[in-house]
This record gives sequence, structure tokens and C-alpha cells, in this order.
Amino acid sequence: FEQVMAYYWVTEAQKYIQSLGFGTGTYRPINKEPQDIRINQLGLDNSYSWDKFDMLRFGKGGVDDAEDAEVILHEYGHAMMDSQSEPFGNWGLSHESGALGEGFADYWAVTVSDVIAPTNADPACVADWDATSYATGPIYCLRRIDLDLHYPEDMTTSIHHDGQIWSRALWDIRQELGHVVADTLVLEAIFYFTADTSFETAALVTVETANQLYGDEAAEVVFQAFTERGILNE
Repeated sequence: FEQVMAYYWVTEAQKYIQSLGFGTGTYRPINKEPQDIRINQLGLDNSYSWDKFDMLRFGKGGVDDAEDAEVILHEYGHAMMDSQSEPFGNWGLSHESGALGEGFADYWAVTVSDVIAPTNADPACVADWDATSYATGPIYCLRRIDLDLHYPEDMTTSIHHDGQIWSRALWDIRQELGHVVADTLVLEAIFYFTADTSFETAALVTVETANQLYGDEAAEVVFQAFTERGILNE
């Protein structure tokens, strides 16, 4: 079951990527290749994208990770960013770029699951099924992408925590522009990130990408989303 689940959601993610124009002639392809997947790995409840072998590995224990669509999509988000970096897999060389990667992967998990299977009454809650085995209720979430965290005062030493600052900005952009516009500009901007990028530099690149693709009004929405998080200044 988990193997089928994992390949299903990777396939749906790639179909969605291509529906936005990536790899179909409008924009460059993103990880447009067969994706190797391994399930029931590690002997513990953890998963990761292994850039050395271009493989997604899903752990077991509690709720097996490959049973949760958003865990699958999160790890595929990492593989996508690896495919967009130069050279392949050269991503996350600084704390902020690592946090950005986690934030994007959380956002990607939510936006794709909401597009393909919009059944979650609380879409900003990431991996709510997997989290039932370790989070305290009544709401079970691995992380959230709608927290009121602010840069730089809410930064910690955890890239997963700090990624929630970046994912909240992306979520706000999606709320204002819709998933098609938001996801297109977010994905296109990643091509121009460096492996050790800062939040500020990546935000400026994303604003410029929004401007190039959709004009001044979209760029202003993106700018304001990053300003609200403290990443950019008025």
C-alpha cells in the first residue's frame, strides 16, 4: 500500500508541475524523471530525500511515513529543489537556505494536497495523519504554515522551525494570488536561488520573478507577504 501511495503522490505532483507549464515548453522541467522510492526504511519514524542517489526514503514506526500524502510531497519537494540547483543536489549550504528548503517543502506538501484532494478542513496543518502518532491533540500537525512567526527574532537553530517563517509567506501569497499563479512564480524563482541563499536574497528574487511573470500588482503582493514576515523591509 505505501509503495502505491508514494508513487501515486509523486506522479500527481509531477502532473501538477507540468500543468503549470514546467517541462512542457513554457518553463524548464523540474525533476522530470523517474523517481526512486524506498519504503519502510531506517527502522524509525523519519524520512528524507537522498540527493546522492536521487532517492526518497520513507521511514516506519507510528504511522508509516509513506501513508501520509503530505510527508511524501514534502520529501518530493526536496528532490525538486535538488533538481533545480546547480550542480544537482547542491542545496542548503547555510542555515537560512536549509530553513527555506524545509519551508518550501512544507508549503509544497500543502498546496499540492489541497489542489489534488481538497478534503482537509485545516489545510495549513502539515502531515496531520502522520502526526497522530507523536503530536499532542486535539489538533495533530507535524508543522503549520500559517504561524505568526517573524524574522529575525523568531529564528532558532532548527531549520524545520525556521522554515515556518518562509512557508507562511508563501501561504499568504497563495491566499492572495491563487495556487496557479503562486505556485508558478514560486517554482520559477527557485531556479535563481543559490545553494547558500539568505531569506532576504531569495525573497527579492521571488519578488522579481513575480514581476517578470505577472507584473507589478503580483510583485507587490509577494513583496508585502515577505515584509509581513520581516524578511524584507518597506
